[in-house]
Amino acid sequence: MTLDTPEHGVLETFIRFDTVAAALSSVAMVVVALTYIDEPAFWVVPVSLFVLVALLLVAGQQLGAGRPLAAFTLVAVGNWAVAIAVPSVLPFLWPVLAVAALVPVVLAAPTLGRRAAAIAIGVGTLVIAGVAIIGLLGDDSGVIDDVDDDLELIAVVGALAALAIPIGLVVSQANTLQRRSLLRADALNANLRKSEEDLAASRRRVVDAADTARIQIEQDLHDGAQQHLVALGVHLRLLESRTNGGAQPDDLHEYIAALVGELDLAIDELRELAHGIYPPLLEARGLAEAFGAVSLRSPIPITVLATDLGRFDRAVESALYFVGLEAIANALKHAPDAHIELTVRTHHGAVHLKVSDDGPGFDVDECRTSVGMLSMHDRTAAVGGSFTIESTVGAGARVLVQVPATARTGS
Repeated sequence: MTLDTPEHGVLETFIRFDTVAAALSSVAMVVVALTYIDEPAFWVVPVSLFVLVALLLVAGQQLGAGRPLAAFTLVAVGNWAVAIAVPSVLPFLWPVLAVAALVPVVLAAPTLGRRAAAIAIGVGTLVIAGVAIIGLLGDDSGVIDDVDDDLELIAVVGALAALAIPIGLVVSQANTLQRRSLLRADALNANLRKSEEDLAASRRRVVDAADTARIQIEQDLHDGAQQHLVALGVHLRLLESRTNGGAQPDDLHEYIAALVGELDLAIDELRELAHGIYPPLLEARGLAEAFGAVSLRSPIPITVLATDLGRFDRAVESALYFVGLEAIANALKHAPDAHIELTVRTHHGAVHLKVSDDGPGFDVDECRTSVGMLSMHDRTAAVGGSFTIESTVGAGARVLVQVPATARTGS
């Protein structure tokens, strides 16, 4: 089992390598004991290696179970036991075992917390000192008669070289994992910067759209409903001036009819503006009826498929409604002879909106940054949804929206 945490991966690699090396060494020492060295004390070496193998196997299980501290403790105890036991029998190998006792300390730094690492370093230092003392005091003694200096040199240098392999593997893997972590961090930072830039651009577009909408509403009020209301005021003042003297003009009925006409026009203008801000039918009856009303007013056929929807959060309904209106407006503009189909349904906790037409289609890549596309994308993203548009030249267009189906909690 490979753990996701890089430091634990280093420990896992060392446990595997150390297990194989200790097992092979223990078998080799048994062969040496049975073949070349007829000395019971020498069996301390293969036995200590067997114990190390057993502890390493348990350590692997502990690491796989998510207990790295227990795994490290078993690794350290096993290696330190071998480091103490072997020099007591073969003193000339003490430099090798001193280095071996250092390995758990190297592992401790990235694997453990500060306090546990400090304890491991302290214990490791004591073990290394003990190994050196045992080796120096036992010089030219042990279970084997005096070994030739050249043979000792070869044995020590060879063992040190072999021991450098697991240490090198640990350092190499740690370095590789560190580089990968840095690359992942760089990628995450780049994605975060991109997300921040996209969010800032989206906010600017929302602000710009809101400002544009306010300016348009102000202009519509000034040019439409306000003018009708001003005219209505003028006619009312004329009517007042004609009735102040007590005389009733013959054309009073015509004046009143004109006033009613002006009032009706003003009401109609305000109703249209209100529909553009937030349609009352959507607020009162929901998406199905609001889209149904849109289809009745459309100059081209629109098939609306939306049944048993229920009600959703106002922000969700608003986003879906205005995205649907934008998609319909685009179809009316670019495919005036097409048939439009609008579908709204719920599926697996989400509301799905699809607006499709059988018009001439277009190249999506050329239109991704258009105001309409960005508006639909931003409205969908604002309620945690996803927006996709599919189209190819000659094959119509499809706007696909999916947002979480958040139920309406209030009236």
